[in-house]
Amino acid sequence: MTRLNLARRSFLKLSAATGAAMAVAGGTTSAAFGEAPAGASPKGETKVIRSFCRACGKMECPNWVTVQNGRVVSISGDESACTSRGNLCVKGRTAMQQLYHPDRVKYPMRRTNPKGEDPGWVRISWDEAISSIAKGVQECRDKYGNHTVKILHGTSRITTYGIEGLSQGLQTSNIGNTAGQICKGPREFSGAITAYMGVHWINLSDHPKVFFQWGSDQEVSNYDNACRVTVDAYNFAERSICVGPRTQNLGKETDLQLHLRPGTDDFLALGMINLLVNEKKTYDQLFVKKWTNAPFLYVADKAPAEFTWEYCPYETGVGFYPLDLRTQLLTEADLVEGGSPKRFMVWDNTTGKPIYFDSETALWEGETEYLAPTEFQPAGLDNTGTLVIDPGLPLQIDPALEGEFTVTLKDGTAVTAVPVWQKYCDHLSQYDPATVAATCDIPEDQLRQAVDIYCAEPNLGGISYNLPTEHAANSIQTTRSILALSALMGNIDNVGGNCGGHGQDGNYHNYFMYCVPFGQPSLPLNELEKIAGVDKFPLLPWATKCQGAANFHDTTSATDMILTGNPYPIRCMISDTGSHFHAANATKNWEAYKTLDFYWGSELWFSPTIELADIITPAAHFLEIGCVRSSQGAEKGYGIMVPCVEPLAEAEWDATTCVRVAEALNLGWWPTKKEFAPPFWPEEWLDSEYPTAQQMHELEVLPVVMGMNLPGHNGSRLEFSSWDDAVQQYQEHGQWNLREVSPIGYYRRYINGYIRTDGLPGFGTPTTKFELFSTVLETYHPGEEWPIAREPQYSPYSTPDLYQEYPIIFTSGRRNPLFFHSEGRQVPMLREQSPVPCFQINPETAKELGIEQGDWCWIESPKGKIREVADLFYGIKPGTIEADHGWWYPELPAPTHGFDLSNANVMVDEYVQDPIIGSTNLRAYLVKVYKATPENSPYGDPVPRATEDGTPIISTPDDERLKRWLPNYEEA
Repeated sequence: MTRLNLARRSFLKLSAATGAAMAVAGGTTSAAFGEAPAGASPKGETKVIRSFCRACGKMECPNWVTVQNGRVVSISGDESACTSRGNLCVKGRTAMQQLYHPDRVKYPMRRTNPKGEDPGWVRISWDEAISSIAKGVQECRDKYGNHTVKILHGTSRITTYGIEGLSQGLQTSNIGNTAGQICKGPREFSGAITAYMGVHWINLSDHPKVFFQWGSDQEVSNYDNACRVTVDAYNFAERSICVGPRTQNLGKETDLQLHLRPGTDDFLALGMINLLVNEKKTYDQLFVKKWTNAPFLYVADKAPAEFTWEYCPYETGVGFYPLDLRTQLLTEADLVEGGSPKRFMVWDNTTGKPIYFDSETALWEGETEYLAPTEFQPAGLDNTGTLVIDPGLPLQIDPALEGEFTVTLKDGTAVTAVPVWQKYCDHLSQYDPATVAATCDIPEDQLRQAVDIYCAEPNLGGISYNLPTEHAANSIQTTRSILALSALMGNIDNVGGNCGGHGQDGNYHNYFMYCVPFGQPSLPLNELEKIAGVDKFPLLPWATKCQGAANFHDTTSATDMILTGNPYPIRCMISDTGSHFHAANATKNWEAYKTLDFYWGSELWFSPTIELADIITPAAHFLEIGCVRSSQGAEKGYGIMVPCVEPLAEAEWDATTCVRVAEALNLGWWPTKKEFAPPFWPEEWLDSEYPTAQQMHELEVLPVVMGMNLPGHNGSRLEFSSWDDAVQQYQEHGQWNLREVSPIGYYRRYINGYIRTDGLPGFGTPTTKFELFSTVLETYHPGEEWPIAREPQYSPYSTPDLYQEYPIIFTSGRRNPLFFHSEGRQVPMLREQSPVPCFQINPETAKELGIEQGDWCWIESPKGKIREVADLFYGIKPGTIEADHGWWYPELPAPTHGFDLSNANVMVDEYVQDPIIGSTNLRAYLVKVYKATPENSPYGDPVPRATEDGTPIISTPDDERLKRWLPNYEEA
């Protein structure tokens, strides 16, 4: 069959049993915890439990889970939730089809066949599994050293961070969620060197006046804001802009769509800033003068000022990594003997001479105490927050933003000093409207219209920019530039602005804290500097310390180290729902992982990657475990994911498994002596070197139990006496809005010292300012300190000869609302609605290529080729396609499960990377597209079949194999 004809069918018709189960207790949301709702079966106990959804692992939507006779039978959204307003997407509503899926990993398993073949899994006991894991890991460490261990974890339907605690005990530098290198990590990195970690998140709940969505489709993806919140924000906005190479769901409704060429987001951002600063000049002048390093003087003809930056972005103390910086910014140390290199000079128009700003005290020269704010206003949706009113610059100073000034250095040399702002504006002039419009392939009047809408006046709202801006091998400069555009318009930590992370993160994001092995020393800094990729990306050690959940080592380098042993061998891997095809080249990663000496994974599914493991342990599903949940977006909701049912078969919380492995390796986990414990450590815990699950839960809420959390603007704050108390309060109250019970409720927290963990006003940067000129990049990546746009490495302009053979521009990553990246392909209700991967192609391009709607087609790059189904779509530019990502076929046999048939990342060139942190180029490269025919297809079938034995994929919604995946309640 060469054409896909998707008929609309009701899945309830296919599965009357599942439909009946889901219909039980329909009116769940008003029921109290433990009470039987109306309509419940009188034959057994029914509970309606308030919990959190992890079906996508991003938005953290609060939900109601109905449990009958110990089984989950219905899931719905919690309408009282501040972050989701009752929204719960289809992934969350069908989570029980994952929970009771017949193909879940239910028992510890050991392989019996060589890697690269069907593993021949056999069930083993937990004791055998733990001892085998400890033996395999330790043998590799003994033979090759600690750094031979590579950590691989994904977002997961579990929690995964226990693996990070275990990696600390193993003392390996190759830690982290390597997906973080291409997902959130670049935005967190660029935010951390520019303002503060997590600043990119936007608070759409405040309904910004301008809805500006860049490279995202949050109305269906739930990333980083809930679908409902995103649509509400659009509906309440006065004006709207959507940026992306194709028409998004809300794009067709917006005032302005900018359908740019894939990979040119950096040009667009800098083009908009150029128009703003050099023509329109409507930027927030007070913010620029007082809170950015724009007025700092730059001197090219001097020796660099040198200092060490030591700042920890976490209240818990985790995350410290010093950077030795060298800067051409003029400092007091350049002017006088004994002067401080941390006092940055500006030219004061009032006095006509240079004065300093002291980054260690956040005071200006002559200022003896900080001019603290005294005026506050209710702000935000329903006035749940407080806007801090800036009292202005102190001492009547007026920092110059333009001009050239002669200053005399301490050796008597006269030099020319220029404000950063002057150089910034001059640098940006190269991104003129005509050049940018031509590069981005958009009309110049649309570029100007975007600036007119967004930059009409300050404080109209932030920019929602997401994964596509991280995927074109210039991720740091792209995300840094978009953030700067928002900041210049006064939208950093402002109402409806980009106001994510905060110094109080450590007191609420404690689903990280439970896994910290406080009894183990942190990896010494000189050992951390052995992280894979540090030779190419010297800031990776710092990134692993400052980026929380998005820390990572370089995937491309680690794969090469597995294959070559240089600069040292990686021979052992530990994964927690990790995947070999989320970054770099999927085929190369697969070939490398086949050669590992030992691989243990904790998993829900027999996925392609885990089929290369030596030992598998069964992970518990999110409906089976508890954990604190704090929404990762700027809305800042807080609550508890509650265990709703007992784990299936022998599955267990992956954190518990990691502690058991640590004990088998005699690594220790919690401190047993007071002198080695943190100051907040309860004395009774000193008897618990290896904590229980309950004790780890107690650690999650410990900051609140001990009163470490600061009160909100109105004096209220959370108070728990224990984990169980927190769970019970959550059942009664529902999700807490942290804007009401913590300092997160302030807007412009940089004014009153709630951004930095040391209490200083300003931002978490070396200068304490929002850095338009990056002092970190100046030192570690000279030439990158000013924002730079780059033509994609493979494009019609950078590789015109290649373009002749591969004449289609490829992009990927469009969110299918039924799936989350590689997840959900075995969930019957979801797969029935979207049985095959598709790519969008303009009908004009399709006609030129002889392709019709529903045709299976080959998509081929110089690195590999795949097959997907053509979806003709006028909303994408001619000459560009957008292909589904993350595909594998659970219905096909082990070991590959068909990942090589349709997964976009088999076409990726792993060496095309961001020059600063190594993000691989997952979009914006060249391919050719042609129709799959019996003559050019394996097995004579255009529809993909298993490489192993020719088994056909599920390609239609009426495939009988979907029934085999229906929930198995008998094992519940």
